Amino acid sequence: MGLPRPGSLWRRAAAVLGVLMVAAGAAAILRSEPTGDVDPFGALVGTLGAVIGVAGLVVPVWELRQGRRDGAVQALVRAVDRHEDQQYRIVLGPGTTFLPVRFRFSAAPADVLDDAPVEEWQSLADHYLGLPGPERRLAVTGGPGAGKSLLARELTRALASRHDGQTAAGAPLLLSLPAWDGPPDKPAWDGPPDKKEDPRGEEFHRAFRRWVVQQVSRTYGQPAPLVEEVLTDKAVLVLDGLDELDPGGQDGRPRATALLRYLAVNRDCFRNVVVTCRSDVYEEFEGPAPLARASRAELLPVPADMALDYLRSRSEWLHGGLTERWDGVLEEMRLSPGGPLARALSTPWRLTMTANAFHVRGEDGTGWLRDPSELVDRWGREALRDRYRADAEEFAADHGLLRPLWSLLPPEELLRDAEVSHVAEDMSAEAEEYLLSLFVPSVVAEHPGQRDRYPAERVTAWLTLLATHRSLGVPPEPGILPLIASVPAYLAPHQLWPLGGRRLVRTLHGSLYTLFALLLGGLAVAFLAPLDAVVLLPVFIVVGFSVRRAWSDESDFDWTSRLRPRGSRGGMFDLYMRYVGLPMLGALYGGLFGLVVAANAVGATPQDLPPAVWAAAAVGALLGIPLFRIWSYETRTGVQGSLAGQRYTLFLVCAALRGRLPLRLGRFLDWSYEGGLLRVDGHSYRVRHQEFEQYLWRTHWRPAVLSACLAAAEAALREGEAVAAGRSSGAGRMAEHVDALGRSGAALYAVCPERVGILRADARTALRAWADHLSADSEDAEAGDAARGRAERAVRRFREAAEDLG
Repeated sequence: MGLPRPGSLWRRAAAVLGVLMVAAGAAAILRSEPTGDVDPFGALVGTLGAVIGVAGLVVPVWELRQGRRDGAVQALVRAVDRHEDQQYRIVLGPGTTFLPVRFRFSAAPADVLDDAPVEEWQSLADHYLGLPGPERRLAVTGGPGAGKSLLARELTRALASRHDGQTAAGAPLLLSLPAWDGPPDKPAWDGPPDKKEDPRGEEFHRAFRRWVVQQVSRTYGQPAPLVEEVLTDKAVLVLDGLDELDPGGQDGRPRATALLRYLAVNRDCFRNVVVTCRSDVYEEFEGPAPLARASRAELLPVPADMALDYLRSRSEWLHGGLTERWDGVLEEMRLSPGGPLARALSTPWRLTMTANAFHVRGEDGTGWLRDPSELVDRWGREALRDRYRADAEEFAADHGLLRPLWSLLPPEELLRDAEVSHVAEDMSAEAEEYLLSLFVPSVVAEHPGQRDRYPAERVTAWLTLLATHRSLGVPPEPGILPLIASVPAYLAPHQLWPLGGRRLVRTLHGSLYTLFALLLGGLAVAFLAPLDAVVLLPVFIVVGFSVRRAWSDESDFDWTSRLRPRGSRGGMFDLYMRYVGLPMLGALYGGLFGLVVAANAVGATPQDLPPAVWAAAAVGALLGIPLFRIWSYETRTGVQGSLAGQRYTLFLVCAALRGRLPLRLGRFLDWSYEGGLLRVDGHSYRVRHQEFEQYLWRTHWRPAVLSACLAAAEAALREGEAVAAGRSSGAGRMAEHVDALGRSGAALYAVCPERVGILRADARTALRAWADHLSADSEDAEAGDAARGRAERAVRRFREAAEDLG
């Protein structure tokens, strides 16, 4: 805590104590002077000695608290450095000395980023520490997959490694903002904010600080009091994912706006802050610097030469300098810097996927499973030209043009036009989808630990189920899927139990505890006297509470985690209560229950208890421990509480029997974390990257949504053909199918690439035009044939795009 600050409680208490001691000494001297009972000089010396003695006691206490504070800071900094370094190396894989990230730095909000020089990732920590105090604030912005989270982790590592106890910036703490579930709880337009929701108020600060303590304690495994000691002084909050704070991009982004306002106007807010956010979202907020008094680092796309340097370095590190197989990719990216392949390799995340996918050995262990030339063949400039020509021909056919426009252009200009067309964007999205599909198999094949532990197909299925657990039981309705598409999946083990079958797990858990309660109640009624029942009342209270909780349908079943923040180690009192106090209490009351019931059953007296009674007491003691103890099923995160642990066990058995998840789910989660498929945020796992999570989510929902859309389009086409052939009397049913196809548009955009959604919209427009022509009973046969031909071509293209997605 350090020396007392002026005006602090300690200083006021010391002043009051000193005044009282002086007054007591003066009173003693005055009262003793007439009688001579006390020597005035001796009383004065004694009083001064007492003051000096108290001061001598207070100073060591201050020094002890100061040492505790310094030790807390250093312990937390070491834990941060160790944890973030491990995650950083898992994310980047082998050869982590090279990070393909560049940025432009602006030290003041009014500076123009375009005029700032391009800098490498290593200098960001220097820039941050070079900011003038007492507040150091930085906004790291960039596009999707540009490396914001990676750079935030590297900055946290750098600040932790440089922390020497004297650094003004404080201890760095990396937090994932999407886990913040605090105020506001109502829309900004719904009246004036409550005290809890007002970013200027103390309640908001307390809620945010409590969340920070909880997240830091769980993430870095440090007790909450130690974290409180660090936050009392100084800390650097690295808040990752401001753009993910409002799922679905809610109007006005109320949570993100409230947090930014808190950091701007609340007098108790944290002063040293780093925030990561997508550039387009960050610029939606008001003012040149939405994060008050903040500098800005704008991440840039990875240039071709830097991307190839990264891929070559990975190959050289892994395979002894064999980098020639990347020459074709290098040539392609240099000749077509705006092409689909260059776009697909423009972010660190996609480069990581590429490195993983093409550094896998064949089954015999001698050759490569995949060749990088495959990328050039499928998404190079020649493939782009061919796709662009085909698209131009289709456009000419649809609009009745006699000569395709591309035939009039020279090859160089044709390539430039193709690079800025939607064809290049579509091919880039296809390349990204392909790389995402190879991510799990490549990680499984090159896992740093046990490579053959799980088949790649099962790993993909398990991760897909885990990534979509937030939408379990949600019908694929057009209005619902887009709302939950961007909601991040937090894989907290105690919240996954609905994956085993919500009704099945809940029914089994509640039934087991109900039978147990009925058994205890029957034994009590049959054998216990009223006085014995009163003595054993705590047992009945705990059992009744357990039965009520066992029938609970709450997804967040680990209620003990909400009582107070605690790290994996906890304080001494937490450790004592978890491992000694509560188990002993359970053994005491369980053994006492078994002893009393057995003694009453056999009619034995306390002086002469047979061995069967003692055996019943021992069994009761063993059964009583799980009722009272805060049990913990540890992976890298924990399931705390006996009830939560038992439901977690039932969930694992049910999910394994139904073939949904492995029985040793904790081991699988740890294995996935070590391989780089998952990461740890607080008390939860999260899918490695948002794009990968979205890919898993899309592949889960895509078959149902896409099949419904195709069925509607095909039905509308068949109905139109029946009307045109005279087999149907009207186009009303065709219009109904077209309307169904239109209603599914939002859901299709959420689960499919944009090109597929555009083709669905084209098919709907063409079918609608044909339906209108048929309903009008027009005699213009030529116009009807043209409308029919456009509808058939549009539906065919939509079908082909859907088949390409599988």
